[in-house]
Amino acid sequence: MGNTLKGLSQVEADALLAKFGPNVLPETPPPSDIQILLSQIKSPLVYILIFAGVVTFFLRDYSDTTIILLAVLINTMLGFFQERRAGRALAALKNMLRPEALVIREGERLKIPVENLVPGDIVVLPQGEKVPADGEIIEASRLYVEEAMLTGESAPVSKELTDKIYMGTIVTAGFGMMRVELTGNKTKLGDIALSVQGAGEDTPLRKQLKALSRQLSLLIVAMIVFVFVLGLVRGRDFYEIFTTSVALAVSAIPEGLLVALTVILAVGMQRILKAKGLVRNLLSAETLGGVTTICVDKTGTLTEGHMKLVSLAGERPLMAKQAVLSNDRDDPLTIAAWEWGVRELRDVDVKGEKIDDYIDKHARLDTIPFSSHDRFSATLHKWRDGKNMMFVNGAPDFVLEWCKLNRSEKDDWTNVINKMTSKGMRVMGMATRMLPARKTKISKELANEDLSWIGLMGFSDPVRSGVSDSLSLARKAGIRTIIITGDYPQTAKNVASQLGIEIQNDKIVLGEELSKMGADELSTILADRSPILFARTTPEQKLKIVEALKKNGEVVAMTGDGVNDAPALSQADIGIAVAEATDVSKESADLVLLDSNFKTIIASVEEGRGIFDNVRKVLLYLLSGAFSEISAVCLAILFALPLPVTATQILWINLVSDSFPSLALTLDPKRPSAMSEPPRDPRQPLVTRWMVLLIAFVSVFSGASALFLFNMVISSTGDLTLARSVAFAALGVNSLVYVFSLRSLKASIFKSNPFKNRWLLAGVFGGFVLQVVPFVFSQTQSFFGVSAIPAIYWLYIMVLTLLMLVLIELSKLLIK
Repeated sequence: MGNTLKGLSQVEADALLAKFGPNVLPETPPPSDIQILLSQIKSPLVYILIFAGVVTFFLRDYSDTTIILLAVLINTMLGFFQERRAGRALAALKNMLRPEALVIREGERLKIPVENLVPGDIVVLPQGEKVPADGEIIEASRLYVEEAMLTGESAPVSKELTDKIYMGTIVTAGFGMMRVELTGNKTKLGDIALSVQGAGEDTPLRKQLKALSRQLSLLIVAMIVFVFVLGLVRGRDFYEIFTTSVALAVSAIPEGLLVALTVILAVGMQRILKAKGLVRNLLSAETLGGVTTICVDKTGTLTEGHMKLVSLAGERPLMAKQAVLSNDRDDPLTIAAWEWGVRELRDVDVKGEKIDDYIDKHARLDTIPFSSHDRFSATLHKWRDGKNMMFVNGAPDFVLEWCKLNRSEKDDWTNVINKMTSKGMRVMGMATRMLPARKTKISKELANEDLSWIGLMGFSDPVRSGVSDSLSLARKAGIRTIIITGDYPQTAKNVASQLGIEIQNDKIVLGEELSKMGADELSTILADRSPILFARTTPEQKLKIVEALKKNGEVVAMTGDGVNDAPALSQADIGIAVAEATDVSKESADLVLLDSNFKTIIASVEEGRGIFDNVRKVLLYLLSGAFSEISAVCLAILFALPLPVTATQILWINLVSDSFPSLALTLDPKRPSAMSEPPRDPRQPLVTRWMVLLIAFVSVFSGASALFLFNMVISSTGDLTLARSVAFAALGVNSLVYVFSLRSLKASIFKSNPFKNRWLLAGVFGGFVLQVVPFVFSQTQSFFGVSAIPAIYWLYIMVLTLLMLVLIELSKLLIK
């Protein structure tokens, strides 16, 4: 490419941006605050509450009416603020992943956000990138574009000069440049953007929770109907048993569960972002915690990805010219070669020409872009004496075989290649071929024979600091790391050794061997969890490895960066794209590493495990509280006792004791021991058998202990109001204390730090204050139907609560 393309000036670009607006597609705006608020009211539970409120109002039970309306208000506002916060967090994360385009402005190449493109901009189109706007091709070299999203045809289309090219299509091969003509909603894709948008499909986890909620609702409704019918059969007052049943239904169904899940995942995504990982959808944040195998590319993830030229072998002057002329500066290796070439020529050619003039004099006539399959690139340039020069760069073993050297010479150079790769270097072979001036196009066949060998460039890519510790942490967490690279086995093995992974020679599988393996054979090899290395592989072979691992029941995370990696990233449970990846790879990925560091993958997995823990904590707490009041009422009816709590009291417990602690649990930090355990079994249900047993124990014991105190007080005093006051206080205090035990799913409460979640402490403290308020003032005593509780009964409540805490810890130990 010469310097004749200057592009727009920044002043022109700014004026056009102001005229045409940003280059963004029309999209359905996020829900407004009013819409979020109304969505909280559109719930069967709210309809039940409002119906109950209307009934109690006409029956002149104004205290119940007030509490029910307060329940509607608090549930609605809590749901509103949680969903609003989660939505804003997700919108902020979405804005983090802003695609960029490589443009030419004022004669300089620079990357700008795609949204800042304007008509008239000149855009460079390398392989693997999405076309950022509609326009016209002004330069093309074997350029192929996939237009499936517009035409439905998956076969790539060849593009030549003056052809039209459209936003959203993908450059699958070759190289080109375009002049932007239309942006934003003026593009073809913009015309159909709104028509293809729809409500996002629920994630599997959310579907699982919705199904669980439906099952719970049916179970609870059945139990409430049982309570209501049993109460009538036992001669209870219709109004009392009706309002109690409604209150039990309201308090029992965990209506905040789905919103709590959204908050947990959104908070988890933000925590992962702090670790330099950008999660692209809610499901992935949770799925990360279940990863059992990470397939990682060596370059840029385990290593720094910043190449330095550290070794040369061959004709140095010609290598410098080739490094400058035959170079698109599209990856770290070619950039390092360019920088060396420019320094070597000392800003001028040996004949006194400026570098830019030298490039223009030897203008590029044709290009064969680098292909991961063919492992070489080639360019054709004007040369001298009526000749054209073809430069070939690529994998040294490939390029060497295409050169006019005898076997002895090739063996000598092979030894040099082996020495360089054994030191962990990435090696590039360089060759040339002089062609007649009439030859202005080159082909793969022309580039793969009769070449003149020039030499080798060896590049060093140091291992990243902290990666070794992260690999050790992964092993401790039961996660296997598999290195997959297109590089030489010696190079990859050297890097692995530096990182503390010793790979036996019989555990190195070359791409050539991999291509001959059947699915069953590969699955058998991968069933052995000892360290294994796949070298000299193609991106397409990554998909084969992912499928074999998944066949073995593994939860697979796969890293990638090129357009050919997209199928493997999509097939993996967690597709991971590095920061420098193509747009296609990033859109296929679930996690984007903003620092391209393996350390970030492990940090993200750790946060994923914390997310799943928090989902289970909220489930355990809400369901335990849901069945406590039902247990107390059912037992009272069965033992022919008066109802131990009224509808007003049940609703207050639900509002005060459950809402604040469950909200605080969504912000619980991850366990320190989260990465000291193997990954969970992906086939394990969300609510396991041990959770069901724990929920049953907590709810039955809580309800029974409250009824025990109720019976004790009414037997000794005959005061129904006082007895209900004690039962009401016991149920409320119980849930505010056992939340600390349920917060620690596996470890003992006595071994965990209760001060690590300050939000939980604040929620529990606020809950205690509000639980005591009804007993303090005469007006609230009358409103809630309670009386002041003597100190001795508060002592009984605390003793039973602490006893319950101890029994929960013992049951956790037994269940474990």
